Amino acid sequence: MFHHAASSPDFLLDGGDDLEWKASFYFVCSSSGSVAHQDHALELDRASFNELQKALRRYREMADGIIRQLSIAHEVASRTEQLLFPHHHRKCTNTSPSFLSCKLEQTITKSAQFLEHNYFVLEGLLKPFPVVVLPPLHEVMESHPSSIPACYTNTISSSLSNSRFTFPPPIDDTDRSKTIRRPIQSLARYIPPYKPSQNNADKFVEAPYDTAAHIITHLVRDWTASGKSIRQDTHDWIVDQLCKLHNNRIAGYSYVGLNSEFYSPLSPVIVPGAGMARLAFDIAFTNTEKDDCGSNMVPYPFIVEAVDNSIVMAAATYHILHRAANRRPDTDFSKIYPFVSDPFTNEVDSRRRWEPAEFTDENISNMFIHFDPQQSNHRPRLSYVIGDFVSLYASPSKSGMYGSIVTCFFIDTATNIYEYLLTIRNLLRIGGVWINLGPVQWHQNAQLQPSTEELKDIIVLAGFKIIHWEVYENLLAYRHPDDTLIGTRAEAYRPLKFIVALGPDEHVNDEGETGDLMSSMEILRQMTGRSSMVPDMIID
Repeated sequence: MFHHAASSPDFLLDGGDDLEWKASFYFVCSSSGSVAHQDHALELDRASFNELQKALRRYREMADGIIRQLSIAHEVASRTEQLLFPHHHRKCTNTSPSFLSCKLEQTITKSAQFLEHNYFVLEGLLKPFPVVVLPPLHEVMESHPSSIPACYTNTISSSLSNSRFTFPPPIDDTDRSKTIRRPIQSLARYIPPYKPSQNNADKFVEAPYDTAAHIITHLVRDWTASGKSIRQDTHDWIVDQLCKLHNNRIAGYSYVGLNSEFYSPLSPVIVPGAGMARLAFDIAFTNTEKDDCGSNMVPYPFIVEAVDNSIVMAAATYHILHRAANRRPDTDFSKIYPFVSDPFTNEVDSRRRWEPAEFTDENISNMFIHFDPQQSNHRPRLSYVIGDFVSLYASPSKSGMYGSIVTCFFIDTATNIYEYLLTIRNLLRIGGVWINLGPVQWHQNAQLQPSTEELKDIIVLAGFKIIHWEVYENLLAYRHPDDTLIGTRAEAYRPLKFIVALGPDEHVNDEGETGDLMSSMEILRQMTGRSSMVPDMIID
């Protein structure tokens, strides 16, 4: 979707009674002519930030469609009841039993109210945020191959990470008249009988994962108390394993088939497919002085870099963390209704549809308080990079830069799983570890769909040593614990959990395959009908 990459804020805090957010956002353009680059300039790539407006418009369209569907159902039910029950005096009350048309009237009213509220919350999350414009990486490498900026080779330690910026000016939206807020409830009037057409069919095509509706799903799972039990089954296991490996390295314990001489620090940690970054946040805020992750060491041992291809996810993450760090409570803004837009099928208990969820959960503010802002070396270090994982990290400049890689509900998003495996191998140092949790429910874009055992084989062939491998025995809900039982949407998985380490024998340095990795992937993409990782790149 994007031909750029940007790293979001280094999430740092100043001291004082009022915690002040200090952040920078690096933005890599698709071409040098798209913007006028100046050092520390605050610019916008309008085509990318228009994605935020597009996400809002699509949520509005989805909400309108829900009310339209309900209005049609109400009209059909009302006419049917008048025809088939002519002697009944139709009067809507709160007592049971009642006609379906009465229930639908109540559903329309509540749905319109809660959809409108969700739109209000999304408007606050999907806003522009500070950026620093940088030229595209391939142009930098062509003009200055020996002096690639630190932002490209080491996002976390960039010298720009402490720069201060204000919010960018509003986007000049020429279609603003089309997105003027109007009450969704106005659509609850009579609508003529629905006539299917080919033009309407496109509206029901499954949307990408970073739509506004998916933002709500990720928000509930990552940043509300409702998603706590899911995070305990997923994030907690990953953080615990990372801490155990961290402690084992301190104690000098060995891995299966890997001698201690090949040990290296587990930091930095990279989290591809970070979404709304809660897992990356939890790892960065793992405090060795308060958590079961060692002792007599640096309080926050893991420098974390989150990666995601969606500027919509990044915007929502930025504003959630910004508000949490600065402790800005807003009752109206912090409540969302995650189930109101669920399909009206297989609904066991309709009351669940109207349940709210509040964000962020109370533990977040406490995490920000538990560190000394005066100690620059004793604070969580977290950055967020926007861009395609393979395109950004298969580069030789990233080879061996990371001590560990964490993936959660990510690997089944691969179009070609070999690209993910080789990119991960490129990033890890010898002895580095990869921790994974998630299903192998390959997405529709997948060209390869290996089983768990087939995946295990190719991971070993890619040079990794298996430390732990299991398929979760119980169903694990994706969004809310009730999704496995009585929810309005059944969505649960038996995820694959594994830990692997990169062995020394198969590690390839910059003079070997790693240097040709991107070229090989470009050839592969041309051979398999996929778009190039770098715009206008030509392979001889």
